[in-house]
Amino acid sequence: MKKKAFFLMLCAMSMASVAQQPPISHVEANNVRATILGNGTCFVPQRDWEDGHKSCPTWEVPQGSGKETIFQHALWLGGLDADDSLHLAAFTYGQIGEEYWSGPLKTTDASIDLMTALKYHHVWNLTRVEIDNFIAHHGNENYEIPEDILTWPAHGEEGYAENMAPFVDVNGDSHYNPADGDYPDIKGDQCLFFIFNDNWAAHTETGGTPLGLEVQAMVYAFDAPDDEALNNTIFFNYKLFNRSSFDYHDVYLGLWNDWDIGYGWDDYVGCDVQRGSCFCYNGTPVDGQGQSWAYGDNPPVQVCTILAGPYMDADGRDNPTFTGDCEALFDQTHPLDKYAYNGFNFGNGVVDDERLGLCGFMFGNNYNPSGVPSYPPDWYNYLHCKWKNGNHMQYGGNGYAGAGVAGPDCNFAYPGDSDLCNFGTNGIAPNDGYNTQDKYWTEEQCESQPYDRRGLAIVGPFSFGSGSVQELDYAMITVWKNDSQTALERKGAIIDHIRDLFNSNFGK
Repeated sequence: MKKKAFFLMLCAMSMASVAQQPPISHVEANNVRATILGNGTCFVPQRDWEDGHKSCPTWEVPQGSGKETIFQHALWLGGLDADDSLHLAAFTYGQIGEEYWSGPLKTTDASIDLMTALKYHHVWNLTRVEIDNFIAHHGNENYEIPEDILTWPAHGEEGYAENMAPFVDVNGDSHYNPADGDYPDIKGDQCLFFIFNDNWAAHTETGGTPLGLEVQAMVYAFDAPDDEALNNTIFFNYKLFNRSSFDYHDVYLGLWNDWDIGYGWDDYVGCDVQRGSCFCYNGTPVDGQGQSWAYGDNPPVQVCTILAGPYMDADGRDNPTFTGDCEALFDQTHPLDKYAYNGFNFGNGVVDDERLGLCGFMFGNNYNPSGVPSYPPDWYNYLHCKWKNGNHMQYGGNGYAGAGVAGPDCNFAYPGDSDLCNFGTNGIAPNDGYNTQDKYWTEEQCESQPYDRRGLAIVGPFSFGSGSVQELDYAMITVWKNDSQTALERKGAIIDHIRDLFNSNFGK
């Protein structure tokens, strides 16, 4: 009995470890030091609630400065099954509960056992230098292979997917074996790889029904001192697998950001629709009131850019690229053509490989104007650019109610002059003269009070069939001023450069 009790205690401790203590690692190849958890979130360390600052930054930029631009960042996903029942996974701070856990899911029933969860309770962290050293020294008996190369999770256990983490198969036998010279196929100069799922336990933050979602994540960065934009960017690649027996429709994906530009109570937000980006910037000329962790008179702009979202639903066409013709964008004969506005793979000669770009941007203060989500439909509403009460965001003002709200329904908050085709209002010109040469919807225009801002980058709708895989690529870019331009003025060119690098596979 004592042995059984001891075994049960160990199991309980192991389960608690998987549920409550996600593995942690850091991307620090360039000017940013980002703390990443193995459940797909940026880490939130203990705050000192007396002065509102954290004991250590989670998205520190520049490295070693003690200053940060992001407090928390997480994945949201929601969709409907054949009976129109909602399945949902979303996350904010983990103070209420959990939605994601380490490890893959079985391909038969979307389950995961304890031993597998413990095996994948890890973030694999490798650099290009380590990979090059392995290639150069392979076969040298005095060379010690790094542990994360030896244990690279290239293959799943029985019942799980056969192939997981990508690798270079030197001898072509389709089996990962470093003794044969095989090595991890990483992106960038430093790469973090981890796997997480939404089906280990009940969803206790949203109360949502799990999707049976497995995410194979790669977070990477480049050591690029001669390329300022690249040296201040971290990239994310998520492969999303539907391991459930459900075919989901009307699926929406969200990237939730709690931004803090140094001192976090004087910020504004906005979006650049055609560049597929949302961003946070200081709402006052000087950040903070002299705190060591404030940026002072040189606050950066923090950008979240969708490089290539999930695959658009098939329509049997190579949907044409956007050429600047706004009227053609909303041709109802081919309603999916409009997503070329900021999407990927349009007009490339390949049928049905188009990937969505940014499809919406919602914002919020510390407390949203219509309330923080409480129940699953509330979270799904936000993914539809609707407030908690189900009302759609409106163009102008605070997007909810009161002075300056003009309408119509819109999908992008504070787009400024970035949506001259009115993509966010489905081709309808905003009311009250908005989106004209001298009146664009921004926080400054509607005289918002700078405060602690949240933002939700939204991609969808798309379909997510049982056994299928979707993919998401995005970048977190920190933009600084230079001698002639502010960070806001430089933002567009910096985003364009990062998008061009991604589209060219970083020049390879």
